[in-house]
Amino acid sequence: MKRIHSLIVATALGLVCFHTFAQKVQSQSQGLCASNEEPVFSCKLQGSNSKTASLCTSPASAQGERSFRYRFGRPSKIELEYPAAGHGGDAFSRTLLHFAGSTGGYAFSFTNENYKYILYWIAGTGFERSGLLVQREGQIRADRDLHCKPSASMATKNHDLWEATSNWRVDADLDAHNLPSTD
Repeated sequence: MKRIHSLIVATALGLVCFHTFAQKVQSQSQGLCASNEEPVFSCKLQGSNSKTASLCTSPASAQGERSFRYRFGRPSKIELEYPAAGHGGDAFSRTLLHFAGSTGGYAFSFTNENYKYILYWIAGTGFERSGLLVQREGQIRADRDLHCKPSASMATKNHDLWEATSNWRVDADLDAHNLPSTD
């Protein structure tokens, strides 16, 4: 009887450990997106006490429409969620970034309470950088540039989702001047 009890306890502990591990793996791949959402872009930020920035989307409706949401913080404490209610792409912009040589990328941005938030990804020959810029409206420089931890960022590979964001408006300032500096 003791062996059966020990076996039950060991099995229960094993299941708890597996469940915790599975949640951790899912949370890393999902960023701050809910289990029924898909990440468009997500990354853990350097030097920010393991905070994450994620742009998430709901599943497509029967009409093909999606709602998008930005979240910043930790899974246990979301510090900023935008917009408050789900919207289509009208709350966000997507801008292609062009630099010298074969370097380029994209930026997703939105403005909330007099601040522009810019999630960006840049790549070139032997070079890749991504992060979150926070810029006060009307300013030339960004107040903060939080870089993603190396190999801790992801962008969607879902072609339909990528196409949905390509219809968003272009941020005229980013299109004309690329990313703001923090210098």
